[in-house]
Amino acid sequence: MLKPAFPALEIFAQLPPGGLLLTPNNRLRNRCQQVYAVQQPPGSCWLPPPVESLQSWLDKLWFELQQCHWRPALKRVLNREQRQLLWHRALDQSLKRQLLNRQQLCRDADRAVSQLIQWQLVTDIQTFDKAITPLMEQFALSLQEEELPLCTMIRAFAETLHTYAAITPDQRDQLILRALREGVLKPLPQITMAGFTQISPLAGEIIRAATHKVYKTAAVRQSSQLRAAACADREEELCQAARWAAQMLAQHPGDSIGIVVNNLGQCRARVETVFSQVLEPQCLDPQQPHYTLPFNFSAGVPLAQTPVGSAALQLLDLLRDEWDCDALRNTLFCPFWSGSGETWLCSALYRRLQKLQLRRIDGATLRYWAEHIAETLHLQSPRLPGQLALVAERSRRWQHAPAEIWAKRLSSTLADLGWPGTRTPNSQEYQQLILWETTLENLAALNAYAGDLTLAQALQLLHQIAKRTPFQAETRDGPLQILGVLEAGGLAFDHLRLVGFGQQQWPPTPAPNPLLPIQWQKHWKMPRSSVERELTLAQGITTDLLNASGDIVVSYACEEDGAQQGLSSLFGHPEPAEYFAGDALQCHFKTLAKAVPLEKIDDAWLPPLAPKDCQQVRGGASVLKAQALCPLNAQLRYRLGAGRDSTPDIGLSPAERGNIVHRLLAEFWQRCGTLAQLQAMDETQRHGQIAHAIERALAGVRRKYHHLPGGFWALEAQRLQRLMHQWLATELQRPAFSVKAIEWEQAVQIDGLHFNLRLDRLDQLPSGERLVIDYKTGTPSIRDWLTPRIREPQLPLYALIQPRARAITFGQVRSGDCQWHGCGALEQPIAGIKAVADIEKNTAFGNWNSLVAHWRENLKTLAGEYRSGAAALTFDRPADNATEFWPLNRWPERAQRYE
Repeated sequence: MLKPAFPALEIFAQLPPGGLLLTPNNRLRNRCQQVYAVQQPPGSCWLPPPVESLQSWLDKLWFELQQCHWRPALKRVLNREQRQLLWHRALDQSLKRQLLNRQQLCRDADRAVSQLIQWQLVTDIQTFDKAITPLMEQFALSLQEEELPLCTMIRAFAETLHTYAAITPDQRDQLILRALREGVLKPLPQITMAGFTQISPLAGEIIRAATHKVYKTAAVRQSSQLRAAACADREEELCQAARWAAQMLAQHPGDSIGIVVNNLGQCRARVETVFSQVLEPQCLDPQQPHYTLPFNFSAGVPLAQTPVGSAALQLLDLLRDEWDCDALRNTLFCPFWSGSGETWLCSALYRRLQKLQLRRIDGATLRYWAEHIAETLHLQSPRLPGQLALVAERSRRWQHAPAEIWAKRLSSTLADLGWPGTRTPNSQEYQQLILWETTLENLAALNAYAGDLTLAQALQLLHQIAKRTPFQAETRDGPLQILGVLEAGGLAFDHLRLVGFGQQQWPPTPAPNPLLPIQWQKHWKMPRSSVERELTLAQGITTDLLNASGDIVVSYACEEDGAQQGLSSLFGHPEPAEYFAGDALQCHFKTLAKAVPLEKIDDAWLPPLAPKDCQQVRGGASVLKAQALCPLNAQLRYRLGAGRDSTPDIGLSPAERGNIVHRLLAEFWQRCGTLAQLQAMDETQRHGQIAHAIERALAGVRRKYHHLPGGFWALEAQRLQRLMHQWLATELQRPAFSVKAIEWEQAVQIDGLHFNLRLDRLDQLPSGERLVIDYKTGTPSIRDWLTPRIREPQLPLYALIQPRARAITFGQVRSGDCQWHGCGALEQPIAGIKAVADIEKNTAFGNWNSLVAHWRENLKTLAGEYRSGAAALTFDRPADNATEFWPLNRWPERAQRYE
């Protein structure tokens, strides 16, 4: 059992009747109570020991003042959320300029006032100016608003407190001190303080006023064996600590083991992951039921980051009626609501939303596709469409309301959505549910201070409260305790390991309050104010930690933020500690590696396509391109549906911009069908024709991206105007032509595969020849047509189905670089369209017919491979093996094996 580092039983025995043992935190108080309880006879009745934490003792004193109806105590003490709300109001009243981080400024202001009161520099914030004037004069500082904006904020904050007859917790402490001095509260015969490394002047004054005798008990000094462990980085340091703990648990199962992690609150998640992998590797198995891990944390996690709290916030965000695409994915597949049971519907719905390539999804789009897909899947009474409709109806109907009403509304919405699901919650989830109810109560407690709130404001406040509400799971005490530096104070361990105590981390760097003059903070030694203050505090904490156990290992990372470092000088020069080379999980991996090797069969074939699958091959010419680049990836994408959709961009994606250019050119050439018509237009007519085509090309896109402002579309229209003028200048340099077909859809059959193709444009030349054109907004290469496996088969495939085609070309529609890239055998040459023999030196194709024959044979081979199921993982260039398929084709593992 974990024990305090001071003789708690001796202190209890020496306390006079009515005396009190005071500790700095609840953890240490609970340990003292446990030590006392163990000594009591089994089955007997006994009074709890006289021990309190400082905060719980102050709470009891305040409750006693209210019970005796002491008039100054008949005020409401504001919690953190209520104070933040009033600070925001004070900020709006006092500062005229806009700020980037209002939340942080309000937190700093609240902390600044707390420090001024706790250090007894200000006794009444109602007369704040009068109180700080001598302080400003003492340090020759100015009271100008620009130099000390906190003054203006405090005035507004004090007025608001007076209006609501409310006080802060620090003002409550001042009233407790006043009550003790006036004799309203009876003094105690003795107070013994244990485990304190620091205490504010106001708290110290309260303790002295509350008793006739104050004793400070130091930890029992013991000789300790100190060793140091140098680790390469923070990750290795955590692994070494976990392996050390595993060894201690195995060798000393009945001993208390402590892990003290510097800055535990910032790295708690990573610490839990590492210790879980080392101590409980079976928890990594997805089939393993959830259970409580065999170690305890002193640091909690925000409720908003727990599974239950996060799920509740995600579901309530459905009321916003517009969501980020990734956040919506998490909501649709959340296991804590009844809609997640419709897996097929949610999967199909999210897949459809991905194809829209929208960064933000609005409610109308989500509801339309949910209903449409539910009908397509022929689901019987699907719940999801109805739930989305219910949320949308409430979002439209609910207007301004007080915080208490919003708490009830949000709670009822969660219930109607089936939260937290039908599964029986485990112990930690149940505790999170209880804490969630407390969070809603905290929201309702803002009723008197927030006024009427909109839906967006209520959700924002709820998010803030959930982020600031810590969740600490109540678990049975285990032999292994993982604590922060301050939480470990006053505790004793059989074995102790200190993590993160390098030169750059210990003592910690100062972080003074930006709203208070630094001269004040240094002079009165306020928290985090100076290097000297942090050094003094760190020396005291280090001494307590070194007295906490007889077996101590202190570790540090040799490299931190790219800089080399050693052990903090506060620990001296201890002997090196043992290095642990592996753990149970690594040993398991090594055992698997040494096992009998499996027989490997190289199978590069999937089952061939069924005849019905050959009748309509999805993907068009892209199937043959993918087969040429990497056969396995082609089969994965087009037969198994693997791959991911493009990530939505802010604005228009490159693919969408390319589609707009295609539609623009199609709209223009449908009204202007020949070169002669283009030449006959004057500048005004051409400009009007282009503007009309741009308007029609953007019409559909603007409906899809309706959230983009009008200024964005004006800029896009200007860009397209410039691009079209550049491209038409390229068209005007050609010999005469007429446009034969635009966006021409054709059915094609090649080696048993049937494709539907869409040709961008087909031109008729005066000689009767035809030119096949494919627009590109990038920089295409025609050399891909000459390779043994054609990398760009689209235009060659078009040439095969157009017997009169004598040339194929890319139309590179690119700002500042509009040109043709093609090859053929035309009677009248066109700049950029080369003769076959001129494409490259020593080409194997002397004329157009030989090149077409090569295309016919090669495309037939590729189609045959795809139809037969050829799926070898082969490619010529690393870029041909797209990373999105690596989880399926296992290329990283194969590459490592080849090395």
